[in-house]
Amino acid sequence: MTTHAGTPWKYKTIQLLNIFGVLASVLLIASISIEAFSNAAFVGDSIYDQIQFGVCIYFLLDFLLQFIIAHNRLRFFGRNFVLIILSIPYAFLLGYFSVDLSSEAFYVIHFLPIIRGGFALAILVKMAVNSFISGLLIIYLAIFIAIAYFQTLIFFAFESGVNPLVKSYPDVLWWASMTVTTVGSNIIPVTAVGKICTAVLAVVGMTTFPIFTAYITALVHGINERQKAKTPPG
Repeated sequence: MTTHAGTPWKYKTIQLLNIFGVLASVLLIASISIEAFSNAAFVGDSIYDQIQFGVCIYFLLDFLLQFIIAHNRLRFFGRNFVLIILSIPYAFLLGYFSVDLSSEAFYVIHFLPIIRGGFALAILVKMAVNSFISGLLIIYLAIFIAIAYFQTLIFFAFESGVNPLVKSYPDVLWWASMTVTTVGSNIIPVTAVGKICTAVLAVVGMTTFPIFTAYITALVHGINERQKAKTPPG
């Protein structure tokens, strides 16, 4: 999503809309977490579906308003069309029209609008952080935490009550910490969704940790270079 609004008031408006977008996503994350921990992940007409519907309406209005104030509307629509797809309240609509889907597919669909909030967070970081490298690190870190957390929720929802090794959410946290570091966990998934979560989390760990390592190495190198520059010769 573009951050070049053209005038200060447009810039402030977009910033405010993205702040509300992040807060709306936090509300979605909190409600879907409560739903997962209360073992109500597969119950129709849940409180999360109702909250998701309201948040998605906001996301669609947000897109419409930003489209109206965009300097180049055609370019804005082309670059941000995916946000419309992520802003549709699929869970609410599927439940309302009684569409028959597998419980696995229906539960995963719950997370789509939360991804829309991730875009808002990325825009806020770009607006607030002057350093491109630091902003990129914050975005990577946020994506890493979000993916890891959502994988634990999905794993817990599908494995608890089925997998004898998953008795509580702390067990899932242990599975996640060992899987994301590619060490390997003693908790072996027994469901198809659990196996997919394990593979996804391992891939996320293998691709994300090198980025953090490279950033820290560059940061330490920069500090050393500045210290050398300040140290008088001889």
